[in-house]
Amino acid sequence: MHAVGICGSDVHYWIDGRIGDMFVVKEPMILGHESSGIVSAVGEGVTKLSVGDRVAIEPGVPCRICEFCKTGRYNLCADVVFCATPPGNGSLRRYYCHAADFCYKLPDHVSLEEGALLEPLSVGTHACRRAGVTLGSCVLVCGAGSHWFNVHAGS
Repeated sequence: MHAVGICGSDVHYWIDGRIGDMFVVKEPMILGHESSGIVSAVGEGVTKLSVGDRVAIEPGVPCRICEFCKTGRYNLCADVVFCATPPGNGSLRRYYCHAADFCYKLPDHVSLEEGALLEPLSVGTHACRRAGVTLGSCVLVCGAGSHWFNVHAGS
């Protein structure tokens, strides 16, 4: 791993040991899911990534077989395994093994630090589309995490 952002969910797990009643830390857990890194090894059958590739990581890996997954709405999969969400560990460590089809090669002009911001950027983009926020809209952004950074940098 090269760059890992600290999300509000990481802070909740660190301070409170939980997010609501559904996601409760019951044993030591590695935080971090806003990540980028350099591929150090690939598994058998991986053809689209090579050692040395710079990648951004999409932290939620779905089941790939439910109706949501089959229709491209895998973000709604009930069986998604998400980095740094109990019982899964996160990517704030030297090495992290992740599903190859949820690792995305970064173009040469995108830094690894910028690559780690792609997950929060995608969340913000999705929220703006759902809320109808467009160029010129007036909005209030509260907080100082990586989501705020993406909004501020884009304005």
